[in-house]
Amino acid sequence: MKDYKLVYLNKGLSVTREKDIEKAEEMINQYISQGWTLQQVATPADGAGAMIGIFYKESKL
Repeated sequence: MKDYKLVYLNKGLSVTREKDIEKAEEMINQYISQGWTLQQVATPADGAGAMIGIFYKESKL
């Protein structure tokens, strides 16, 4: 069985999209180091706003 977690990857507003991507990369690496696996990154259709990371981890029964 898998446990899932949805995470805002770029909380707050940045001046540039590049800063948003840097924040997202840092958050992804943080969760991966905790044993989570990134499944997907969902971005808003308008190109602005929060990116959401979908992570999963195999749960122990």
